[in-house]
Amino acid sequence: MKANLNLKTKEPIKKLNLEPTTPKHKYTTSFLSPVSLISTSDSTFSLSPKVPTTQKIPQSTKSKPSFSSFLSPNTSKNTLNPKHNHAVSHQFPINPASPRPVKTPYKDHDKDKIMWNSLEFPLTPEEVLKNFKQHLTQDEYEEILSFSEIFFIGIGVKKIEGASLRKKRFDDEEYNYRVTIGDHIAYRYEILQILGSGSFGKVVKVLDHKSKQYFAMKIIKNQTRFHEQARDEIEILNYLKSHDPDKSYCIIHFIDHIQFRNHICLIFELLYINLYQFIKLNNYQSIPMNRIKKFALQILQALRLLDRYKVIHCDLKPENILLRSSDSIDIKVIDFGSACFYDKRIYTYIQSRFYRAPEVILGLEYSTAIDMWSFGCILIEMFTGKPIFPGENEMELLQCMMEVLGSPPLKVISKAVRRNLYFEADGRPKIQANTKGRKRIPNSRPIKDIIRRSEDGFQELILQCFEWDQNKRITPDEALLLPWFSDSNELFGEKQMKV
Repeated sequence: MKANLNLKTKEPIKKLNLEPTTPKHKYTTSFLSPVSLISTSDSTFSLSPKVPTTQKIPQSTKSKPSFSSFLSPNTSKNTLNPKHNHAVSHQFPINPASPRPVKTPYKDHDKDKIMWNSLEFPLTPEEVLKNFKQHLTQDEYEEILSFSEIFFIGIGVKKIEGASLRKKRFDDEEYNYRVTIGDHIAYRYEILQILGSGSFGKVVKVLDHKSKQYFAMKIIKNQTRFHEQARDEIEILNYLKSHDPDKSYCIIHFIDHIQFRNHICLIFELLYINLYQFIKLNNYQSIPMNRIKKFALQILQALRLLDRYKVIHCDLKPENILLRSSDSIDIKVIDFGSACFYDKRIYTYIQSRFYRAPEVILGLEYSTAIDMWSFGCILIEMFTGKPIFPGENEMELLQCMMEVLGSPPLKVISKAVRRNLYFEADGRPKIQANTKGRKRIPNSRPIKDIIRRSEDGFQELILQCFEWDQNKRITPDEALLLPWFSDSNELFGEKQMKV
């Protein structure tokens, strides 16, 4: 590839040194897994709580606190709690497996990478086709013409060849996008790492070559029902964003969305590990109470915004609460893929099982109160290190609740559409053994015994989260007024919580 390409360059192109020590891509960095960042040091991708993670971060001269300082002092070896059956992180696993990019047979791709990085962007499709056509597939020759600005094309990456774009060759057998590390999304974003996957599709870490920022991109499956769900999620995210202009309500910042090769892609700020992973790193031991209080305050901020504007999250759990960075315990609530407005409550099977509210199990109409039930479950899990209601199915889940809280009031049972599945005609619960032969007897493991070693304010909050009657359950606004949170300003220093 010759240097005289008739393209604008950042500066006059100097004689290129093409020895084996060819420099890395301009924006290449060493991407470490969250585990390797636990003991924080100044590195290319260390995250500072004072600066948004989507911005270029200057080197700090101050020493940062070790991530382990946020955990229990007696934390040692991490082992998987076999009772924690729900703990499959579909968002950001601790050790995401990311295959390395496969290089093309074209021998001069290193030269072309250097040439590409010396240019002024954006390029036009015509400029790319004239000078870098060898790095595109035949389908991309046509596809690239529909993009007005080109920032990245994935030079040196083996791309998917084969049938026509119309035959969904970019989809796997489960309609997920076939992710290739190092390739482009929409000729702008570089795929760096697979962060996680779920029923919705995949989450990848990307570098935006236009803004030079890192983001998390949620790539939705190429199926009609997932497209519809993604559009609902986008509507809710934009609605919440419009009511949280200064980003003070601890909800993940939604950047934008695009559609590429029939896949809807949602772009978010890049965050750190989730709360379940934090609990796992703490060896499933009790998190210090002052840390629990800080987490609780921030989750309530998010729930307060949702409750005010009648949005139900419908899937609040530790995996959907992410730490903002490796050296901070600021958190964000994520994943609004199951969320709904009050006037669009069309699903009856919602919430992850361990965090499912009783009204959902019983077939009653639900509200934002189901999120407060899930919130209570999360608080207990941080305190004990394991889920409080680990039911194998909905029958045992309800029995787990009665084991801890006693039987629900007859007033609640009488209104339940599905009461005959779980209760006798006189309101007595139907007791069934689980697969291990265990029977859970109502009130045999009282909630007060589980939390008796905690602070009084914590106990007060938990008891009000676990009200059988959702109309009596505490709201986010009421919770924030409890005496336990009276020192919120001291907890967060200069950062003022909205109360």
